[in-house]
Amino acid sequence: MRKKKLSVLPLLLVLLFSLCLGAYPVSAASLKKPSGLKVQKTVAREVKLTWKKVSGAKGYVVYQKKGSASYKKVKKTGNISSLKIKNLSYGQKYYFRIRAYKTVGGKTVYSSYSSSVKITIPKKKAPTPTLTPTPVPRVFTVTPKSNPYQNRYIKTAAFTEKTRSHYVLLSYMEYFSTIGGGELHLKKGVYNLAYNLYVPSNVTLVFEDGVIIKSLKKAGLFVLYDNNDARAGVKYSGYNGVHDVKFIGKGTVIFDKEYSGSDAILMGHTKNILIQGITFANMSGKTSHFIEMDASYNVEIKNCTFSGCTSTGVKEAINLDVPDAATGGFTWGGSTMDKTADDTIYIHDNVFRNLAAGVGTHMYTPGHPHRNIRIENNIFSSCRVFAIRAQNWENSTIKNNTFTNIKSATASEPAFAVDARGISNVTVSGNTASTCDAFMEIIVSRYSEDTIAKKPGLADYEPVYNSMKEEDVVYNTVSGLGTSYDISFTNVIYNQMKYTVYWNVKNV
Repeated sequence: MRKKKLSVLPLLLVLLFSLCLGAYPVSAASLKKPSGLKVQKTVAREVKLTWKKVSGAKGYVVYQKKGSASYKKVKKTGNISSLKIKNLSYGQKYYFRIRAYKTVGGKTVYSSYSSSVKITIPKKKAPTPTLTPTPVPRVFTVTPKSNPYQNRYIKTAAFTEKTRSHYVLLSYMEYFSTIGGGELHLKKGVYNLAYNLYVPSNVTLVFEDGVIIKSLKKAGLFVLYDNNDARAGVKYSGYNGVHDVKFIGKGTVIFDKEYSGSDAILMGHTKNILIQGITFANMSGKTSHFIEMDASYNVEIKNCTFSGCTSTGVKEAINLDVPDAATGGFTWGGSTMDKTADDTIYIHDNVFRNLAAGVGTHMYTPGHPHRNIRIENNIFSSCRVFAIRAQNWENSTIKNNTFTNIKSATASEPAFAVDARGISNVTVSGNTASTCDAFMEIIVSRYSEDTIAKKPGLADYEPVYNSMKEEDVVYNTVSGLGTSYDISFTNVIYNQMKYTVYWNVKNV
């Protein structure tokens, strides 16, 4: 019996196909699908996907769909386990899924898709509207018939038609104290003050043509003192009191002292003060000054008129003094009496007439000189004691002033255009003096025995001597003097007549 011959070729083909399948599998089953996929929001339109790595994976493909749309591939990554997706849309729902991949025989093999995750991007919040703050009103205009700010004081017993203007001004000063300053314009008319009006920091008072400020009780007019500080009994020191205040007159503006009372303007421990264009009238030479300026820094007084002293006293129209309890030169209750002197004072282009004295200092505190005082381009006429007294001044100038009819009311003591006492580095130049008792004397600053007897605290106050040269007084023009000399100089206490030297005006 002949045996049937079997074909070998089909068996070989089957064997070869089986071997190929074992060496190069193409099924995705050999790559697990990713697990642990999570999504979380990071910033406004950004999310972060995280997942667990798949063993053997070369990387991952990330798919995203928006709402009910189809999935789209958004990123093919390397072998990482997190990814940030940016620039998503506000108010939309997003789905994400991933699958792993690897390369086999030049072909990319993918795993199954992971479970999907979803997240909703919140709607964009409407921006909070920026509220523009309502500006605080700071500039006002009043007349003598105005009502007080927000009708304050109207229902009080003290408010009458006679005191109306006082309470109008008071209400605004209190308001400015609360808001940190302001500007008040006063229209033409008479404004009566029942008592001192306190002016706080950062205030400008503008007085229009025809304004008259008077005191009902013949007291003072303006005090640079914050109302709240006054009520609390705060005492100032150094230059830490009221600052940045302006008194500005436009046209004819009169501060009328009515022959008596305290100062028209009192300032102590102040800085950055301007007084401009005011006529100060009717000062009592026994009880007040027009301006009392103590412990003040950077004060300018310009284009003002100081006129009319109605008593035989010797008060200066503008007094520069030191708050010192021993001297009593400044007795204001708002001061700590810390002996702070004035510094950087500029008094220029003013008129002083029919007064006992113009500008000066009448008490001194050793070791606390006034510095950087500039008295320039003023007119002094008919002053019966002196026009300027520079006492315990340093590094100052008296320049380009005009002095006429500076004459004493008595024959015992001459009146001086410039009375200098205990000065250092003071230049007197470019001045013109005519028809005066004397142009200038320079003597030691000291307290007499009579003064010390009245003020025992001055017993230990040493004299202040002069540091002055003849060349410091130059380019002045004098005529019609009641003396045979222009300048007298002495720097000793005893036998002054014996050691006095006399200088003529030098032009070198």
